[in-house]
Amino acid sequence: MSEATIDHAASTSASSGQLQGTPNDKIKVKERLAYASGDIGSNLIFATLSAFALFFLTDVAGVGAAIAGTILLLGQILNGITDLVLGYLIDKTRSRWGKTRPWILWTSVPMGLAFIAIFAVPSGLSDNGKAAWALIFYTLVMAVFFTASNLAYSALLSLITPDSKVRVTLTSMRFFFAVITTLVVTAVTLPAVEALGGGQGGWVAIAIIYAIIAVISLLLVFVGTRERIDPMSGKEGEAKQPIGKTLGQLFRNRYFLLAAAMFLLFYFLNGLSQASGIYFTTVILGDANLFGLVSATGILPMVIGIPFMPWLMGRFGKRRVFLFGMILALIGVLIPAFGPSNLALVLTGGVVRGFGLVPLTAGAFALVADVVDYSEWKNGVRADGLIFSVVIFGQKVGGGVAAAAVGWLLSMSGYVAGVSAQSEAAQNMLLTIYIWIPVVLSVLLIVVIWFFRIERHRPEVEAHLAQRTQSADESA
Repeated sequence: MSEATIDHAASTSASSGQLQGTPNDKIKVKERLAYASGDIGSNLIFATLSAFALFFLTDVAGVGAAIAGTILLLGQILNGITDLVLGYLIDKTRSRWGKTRPWILWTSVPMGLAFIAIFAVPSGLSDNGKAAWALIFYTLVMAVFFTASNLAYSALLSLITPDSKVRVTLTSMRFFFAVITTLVVTAVTLPAVEALGGGQGGWVAIAIIYAIIAVISLLLVFVGTRERIDPMSGKEGEAKQPIGKTLGQLFRNRYFLLAAAMFLLFYFLNGLSQASGIYFTTVILGDANLFGLVSATGILPMVIGIPFMPWLMGRFGKRRVFLFGMILALIGVLIPAFGPSNLALVLTGGVVRGFGLVPLTAGAFALVADVVDYSEWKNGVRADGLIFSVVIFGQKVGGGVAAAAVGWLLSMSGYVAGVSAQSEAAQNMLLTIYIWIPVVLSVLLIVVIWFFRIERHRPEVEAHLAQRTQSADESA
């Protein structure tokens, strides 16, 4: 969609002055479910690629580990451009559907098709041809279609309601679906691939199934939600501020920088365990089929814990709950260090770590919505798309760098694809990837969260939003 078309849509919407409801509208259960269902589709794509893209490329498609890791990293580096560009375009979009929902509609089908293509690498291609194919379609998914879809989906949260508590509830529901989907992906994918014929054909078949479900769930978000916050209802000309000035204001906003760092570290931590998990269970535990069980022990605690997060964060605040969770997660990461080949210890550590990561999983995006509100209060400009674009860039780069790091480090250690009995150097490298690097990342996350004191500004921010809404109503 051209910028001229977006500007035309903006003028049309602005002239009509219509909103899809008001900020004080009650969010009904069916709309909450429609919003939350989007993470079914998002995670059928994201979780599958995070957990299996590297393994598929190395052990099925026959791409070298270092090259495969580089492909994943390059795809995420390109997000540095597309995240900002698409975030800016989302902020400029005005239509009868709002500014975020159209992007969810436009990207759902192309994303599903490109996702299938990743696993449909033509067997007759040369090694370089396979690498190029994987790079092209992985980049189309992660740097274009998934970026636009997930940016819009995440930014939609701050436009559905200004209520911080409702946002936590919506985020908790969303990530409840996310962890359920991730659990299904990690537990079902490998057996399903074998049941569907095994080999590359099995991977293509499961990709088609996941893509169809993903498209349906994202279309449900488009149909079942409404945008209630009018980004044009503030000061005249706010949306016309140059992107350079807006970026300058954001990079002087410490909470914006802390949010970006938090997402980078959090998804680097998650990405390491997802990308290395299949290798860890195959080499260290001696059975690739244990991957589903090991993943489940980390994900099931989230299914149990997420429903309690709105109450806990409402009672104690997001920051305190995040800090407690990350300290618990650090303990869980360390438990397998006392016996890496001991399945009971690995599972116990996974459960403790899983409970520790529940708060960030459930509340991170709600915290970013608070950063959007804080930025508007502080600078007079509301930039939902741009803020979420940079933060989600941290999410995807964290996951991409993690996957690339696994590929590079395994290659450096002498890992041999398709062989369960690896050298001592390869085994030690897997322990470093699976245990010791996550320990460092957990400590860094605790430090970042310690300084994230945005909630102390919430009364002033909410008063500003209420005043803006009242002024918009009086002028309507």
